[in-house]
Amino acid sequence: MTRILRYLADHALAAVALVVATLGLASGSYAAFTISGSQIRNHTIDPVKLNPRFIDGNTRAWAIVKPNGQVIRGAGRPKVTQSVGLPGDYIIRWGVKVARCSTVASIDAAASPPTERVAVPGNPSLPLPAGYAIASTVGGRLAQTNVVTYNQGGQPTPLAFDIAVIC
Repeated sequence: MTRILRYLADHALAAVALVVATLGLASGSYAAFTISGSQIRNHTIDPVKLNPRFIDGNTRAWAIVKPNGQVIRGAGRPKVTQSVGLPGDYIIRWGVKVARCSTVASIDAAASPPTERVAVPGNPSLPLPAGYAIASTVGGRLAQTNVVTYNQGGQPTPLAFDIAVIC
């Protein structure tokens, strides 16, 4: 009897995961949230398993850019130039290949100037940066991303932004 109890105690997590998976409630997510780093044996995750060629959706390059085009932080050797003709228009040249990649950009509220004031109970108003960014990446030899930032009214406005190129 003690052998059966010992076996069940040693394999309780596996048994619960099997039951949950059988019921179709949360097939793989249960184990992902309950296994800690101390439960993974040494040398079971090697560099081959972390190779970006075998992982879908890794971040190839990223940057945090000020409204004047200065890079605060980044990876992938970003070089930002601001367009002369259109305010809020930026060109980022990457030092890595970005062919067949997707780009995500958003306004960085911490480094952008306020663009509107919102009434808050107990306060006259709270200044907030509001707006959005549109980014498009051109791969190949150019390896560049075009970003345009807009205020809440849809007018091109120089705003700080965060950008990530995901391949």
